[in-house]
Formats: sequence, structure tokens, C-alpha cells
Amino acid sequence: MPSPSLPPELLLLVVEAVLPPNPYQLLPASHISTRTLLALTRVSRATHAQATRLLRQRCAFVDSSRRLADLLLCMPRLVPGLPPVLSLRHLTALYIAPFGASLDDLPTAVWVRELFCEVCETLRRLVVQMPFGSLDPLDDHLSVRRTLRDGFEQLHRLEEFVCVGEYPALSVPDGHTDVWRLWPELKRLVLFGVPMDSHWLWWDIATLPRLEHVVLARPVRLDAVNIKDEYFHKLPREDVRLSRDIKVVLMDLVYDLGVVRTERWKEIDPEEKMTVEVFEVPLPFYGDETPLELVTEWARRGALDGSVWKLDATKVRQEEGSDG
Repeated sequence: MPSPSLPPELLLLVVEAVLPPNPYQLLPASHISTRTLLALTRVSRATHAQATRLLRQRCAFVDSSRRLADLLLCMPRLVPGLPPVLSLRHLTALYIAPFGASLDDLPTAVWVRELFCEVCETLRRLVVQMPFGSLDPLDDHLSVRRTLRDGFEQLHRLEEFVCVGEYPALSVPDGHTDVWRLWPELKRLVLFGVPMDSHWLWWDIATLPRLEHVVLARPVRLDAVNIKDEYFHKLPREDVRLSRDIKVVLMDLVYDLGVVRTERWKEIDPEEKMTVEVFEVPLPFYGDETPLELVTEWARRGALDGSVWKLDATKVRQEEGSDG
């Protein structure tokens, strides 16, 4: 007698169960779930479409220039003889770290631009780790920064942007605006090494209409600025963008964060539309990592599993007349 076959509905549940329970977790190629999903694309017609869809949603993990090149080669391809599925152009979440120690790599920059142009209509969540500070604009003879900026500018539907390790400085002579400022749908943002006393930082945060959660890791010159004073005085008080609720999380090692100034917060923000929280990255008992490496790795893990938006942070005490 032939063995009874499972109904398609149960097969799809089996495919779903392969993934970790966290729906935001991005999985590298070496992860057992990624390898299992890849195998399931070849098991049967019943599992092919579902496993392929999940690979595009949860396993777009580009951690080398070779993997980036391979992804672009596979972009227009479908498997002959199998039911048609969404192409790789329909990625919704992506982790990308294709550069080595230096940004001065034009072929990789061109591939990044090409990938972003392909996925710009569907990509909603982007985690980036690139050595932006390794290439001085005056030494950029191949226009690598211009090439990358052209690609980033296409991501007009992006809702979450996490830039791990370094600030995404991509200013060029004809484009001084922060590139993340150009994404009107942006809701959640993680940045490293932000100059807290920058007028343009708070202007951009205040004027992005849908931004609701900002994580500033390893902030620079924190004690030189009153966060709420800067934010609430960039726009006229009646501007509707100031009426939304927004959370700002300051993330650093406990001894490196500095002073959070809280004077006049009750006067500036009587309805507490802005919540300011502090997340202190724990120090390991041993290890020779630098403070930047420690915070970067903590943020990277959080960004890849979605917990960066659920940090166990401590609210800053709002004491009238106090400096924090």
C-alpha cells in the first residue's frame, strides 16, 4: 500500500516551524533554519513556494562581496518546471555588510547600488554594516561615495534602518543631506557616533513625519545638548509632527555615556510626547574588545533578531532644574 501523504496545509505548517519564533530575526546562510528552508525548496512542489518566500523574508544575509555578486546573478532567475514564485526583487528585509576594511572598492559599491535599485519597491527593513569612515571624501577619486549614495537614495519605502558601527556619512558635493533623511516612510532608526549637538540631526528627526523610535549608540558630545530643547524647537510648536509620540534611546557602555541634561523638560514637553531612555551595554568579565566593538556587537545582534526595538532601557529621571 502507498504511504499516506500529508495534506498541503500540514506541510506548510511544517515549513513555518523551521524558523525561530522571533519573526524579525535575520538568518545567515550557515544557520540551520536557512539550510533547512533551502532543502525544502527542493523537496516537493508543495513546499517550494512557501520555503522560497520565507528565504526571501528572513534569510537575505549578504556578508561578503562574493555573496552580493551571487545574489545579483540570481535576481532574475526562476526554477524551470516549478510553480512561479516571487523573485529576489521582492526582498522585504536585508542585512548587508559586503565591504572589507575599506570602503574604497568601486565594484562592490556598484553592486550595492544595483541591488538597492532592484529591491527598492519592496524593501522595508535594512541593516547595514559598512566602513563609511575609511574613505575620506577628498580621496574618493573613483566616486565610491556618490555611487553608494545613488543606491541608498532609491530606498524610498524603507521603514527601519539600522547602521551598525559607524555613522552613514555619504555627503557629496551635490548632496549634503543625511541620506536617511530622504526616506519619508522611516519609522525606526539606529545610528552610531552621532554628534548630538548637530542642528541637522534634530531637524531631520523632527521633520521625518513617521519616525517613532530612535536609538543613538555611542553618542558624541551628549553633555553639550538638551535633547528635548533641541527637538521641540526645530519646528513651530503647532506643527503636527511634534504631536506624535517618539522614543529616543541612548546606548553605550555605562562609564562612557556621559551626562543626560534634563533641565526644563517639564516646561518644554509637558505632555511627555518624547520618551528618553538609557541603555547601558554590560561589560564582560573578560575579553579585549574595545568599547566600540562591544557596543557594535550588542547592537548588531539586536538588529538581526529585532530586539533592538525592545531594549530593556531605563528612563531618564526628569528632575526640574537638574542636569541629569
